[in-house]
Amino acid sequence: MQKMNYHTHSSLCDGTGELRDYVEAAVKKGFRALGFSGHSPLPFPNDWTMDDEALSLYLNGVRELKRMYGEDIEIYLGLETDYLDTEHNPAQEIYHSLGLDYQIGSVHAIPDPKDGLFYSFDGPLDELNHLIHRTFDGSGKNLITGYYHQVRKMVEAGGFDILGHFDSIKKHNREVKFFSEEEDWYKEIVFDTLSAVAESGVILEVNTGGMSRNYTREPYPSKWIIRRCAELEIPIMLNSDAHRPDLLDYGFPETEKMLVSLGVSRGRILLDGSWKEISYG
Repeated sequence: MQKMNYHTHSSLCDGTGELRDYVEAAVKKGFRALGFSGHSPLPFPNDWTMDDEALSLYLNGVRELKRMYGEDIEIYLGLETDYLDTEHNPAQEIYHSLGLDYQIGSVHAIPDPKDGLFYSFDGPLDELNHLIHRTFDGSGKNLITGYYHQVRKMVEAGGFDILGHFDSIKKHNREVKFFSEEEDWYKEIVFDTLSAVAESGVILEVNTGGMSRNYTREPYPSKWIIRRCAELEIPIMLNSDAHRPDLLDYGFPETEKMLVSLGVSRGRILLDGSWKEISYG
């Protein structure tokens, strides 16, 4: 298989290892392209995004690596940008003035209207429990509804190329167990959201990061969701969401085989400076 990854984090945000470490690992692994997607700054304290100083180092660092390694591998400059609200999202002009090659749009945190703060559902369990028991009054269903509402608002706002880890709301569900994917109401919410994704034309990534960090036993999104993506002809991209250089291609061969078995025959990549389709299998 051709190796590419466009979801990559370094020590400048919540990953480990320097930017150059990832490039050298990708070259050794035979990658054709590597895209960096550091977490863009957020307007509240957290432990996973870059601040403004780190963002400047990141932008300059990736551009320098493009110059240094251009004959060995294609390197792309991206950001993973959170949708918070109408004022903080990937469509903001500031991101489109940075000369990025692409953006990943993601939802990691949900607002609590009771205190005006944002809480991460895929970070510390105390924040997830706050969302379940205080923000949504003990209702996992209401939390799920709130999450996919944010995803749909992000899709409507636009401004990004790749939708990150579509169902990452399931990340801690093994420990906390606040919903079941088998319930009809959950499938209905997911299918409605996928319809909006299909209309938008954005790429939906299949992300092996939950498996590499032992949070999930399968990629984001779940197999039945991937099958629905194939039915809706939503463009698919295979990414590792690597937070360590050695995990850049984690689970790629097995996941590609799984994609083919679920009806996904083609994927979307960024190569030679433009978006292209590749065949799986």
